[in-house]
Amino acid sequence: MLEANKSVWFEQVFAIYNRNLLKRRFHSLQVSGLDFLKNKDEESPLIIYANHSCWWDGLVISEILRRFDFENYVMMEEKHLRKLFLFRKLGAFSVVRENPREAIKSINYAADLLRTNPNRIVLIFPQAEILPNDIRPLCFYGGLARIIEKVGKCRAVPIAIRYEFLGNFKPQIFVKIGESENFTANDNFDAKASTEKFENCLTETLENLKQDILSNQFIEYALIF
Repeated sequence: MLEANKSVWFEQVFAIYNRNLLKRRFHSLQVSGLDFLKNKDEESPLIIYANHSCWWDGLVISEILRRFDFENYVMMEEKHLRKLFLFRKLGAFSVVRENPREAIKSINYAADLLRTNPNRIVLIFPQAEILPNDIRPLCFYGGLARIIEKVGKCRAVPIAIRYEFLGNFKPQIFVKIGESENFTANDNFDAKASTEKFENCLTETLENLKQDILSNQFIEYALIF
């Protein structure tokens, strides 16, 4: 697997580039539920799991996380990370889901990152591929639950993302952050049942986001740009 090779100066430069890029391509970014990240337990690392309907998803979440003092990491398919190797300097590390032995290495690596520093975040797209936003049911790989099982004490937060054309030349980005769930070391942790629970939780967050857009209810959404 390819490990992260974070560079503070590169992250700072990329953050400026990324924000300008998003502002050129999109009309606005509005986010609901920022408090679920602000109220982070300082003793528990955080795992973010999100839907993956667009190439922009990781960059959107990166822009949101700029507002918090976290050390960010993201799991990426190795074939993509080899092409975008500079992302390793932003905290990207690889996974080869088709190879169980290699996948386990990535799960262990992610768990070690979180165990050794509670101020870290690992972002995962458990669908493992870009799929249309309204595909149901959501089907997750089991890596998310396996990481939580190995970390023990941590929090998991779902993030739903949609891109919509609503009367502007450029599309708007809408993000809804779901309520966090706390986990502690538990010998009875059921990874399969937990994966189904995460699927249902993100599905609910996506549906709530869709309903907010359909009903034009954006009072709780903060304008990022």
